[in-house]
Amino acid sequence: MKSWRKPITYGLAVVAAAVAIPLTAGSASAASWHDVAGGPEMYPNMAACQADIPEAKKHYQDATCIENNGRVSLWALY
Repeated sequence: MKSWRKPITYGLAVVAAAVAIPLTAGSASAASWHDVAGGPEMYPNMAACQADIPEAKKHYQDATCIENNGRVSLWALY
């Protein structure tokens, strides 16, 4: 007779991982991205926006520049 101990152990490990992954991802997703600066007067091009990223990272978790229909904006992760 085959032992069911290993398959059950593996099955429980898979179920535990399936529960743990969404729980840990949920806490990280509590942060949200916000448009903090932008427009042609402030950022005439992507390089001008990217120059502000190091300063923005001092105040926010992360920062990035997004271009949408020719408008460059600085987005920050709270």
